[in-house]
Amino acid sequence: MTKKVLLFLSLFVMVLPHVEAYEALDCSSDVVFDSNSCDQCFDGGTKVQGDYIWLLKDDWINATDSKRILYKEEQKMPSLISLDSDNVVWSQTPSADWFWEYSEEFDSLYSEDEEWFILDSGKRVTWLQSKVGYAYKLDQNAAVENTNIGLLVYPISTHTILEDGIPSIDDEEHRECVLFKSASASDAEVPPAPEKLPDTGPVQYILVLILAMLLGFGFLTIRNKA
Repeated sequence: MTKKVLLFLSLFVMVLPHVEAYEALDCSSDVVFDSNSCDQCFDGGTKVQGDYIWLLKDDWINATDSKRILYKEEQKMPSLISLDSDNVVWSQTPSADWFWEYSEEFDSLYSEDEEWFILDSGKRVTWLQSKVGYAYKLDQNAAVENTNIGLLVYPISTHTILEDGIPSIDDEEHRECVLFKSASASDAEVPPAPEKLPDTGPVQYILVLILAMLLGFGFLTIRNKA
């Protein structure tokens, strides 16, 4: 019974939205993009004290006319940069390593012969994602409304495969940046996400319903065997 309940909870988590849809920005719209060498820029919206940023991912898109390759050893993991250390405190929850993981979709691109990951021209793949339950948290926010408070930077380094089939020596780093701004002070009273499920609620009612259905199924099975 426990295994079936855990399986249901796993499926429940899997159907949550995987990532927020960020609006694209012109990288010339804010000097912070230039100072952080951003190649592609996005609006992350406003955040209040207690907010979490989670269920994140990054896509690798090959917009060139040739195949590109990626070495895991060259990659730098995404990071959240505080843009107002005097008024803002960000933390990683939980505060542990291995925040990011490679997706199965990306691992399937690995070539045993060449020992690198190959993405064909015009293709797209989700190559990196945050683990379920891992998030960035805005612990403190005393910044003025609409000022920059955080920049989430996704770097990726790839190589072009030349005509002779050999990868180029120099890698090309692409940096995607998501900018977060401070919400108004009137929005600051937002409680943090609960660390556990409440004692009663929709999820519990669903579990009770599933339990009743499983018991009913078991009863019918026993009757059929009799």
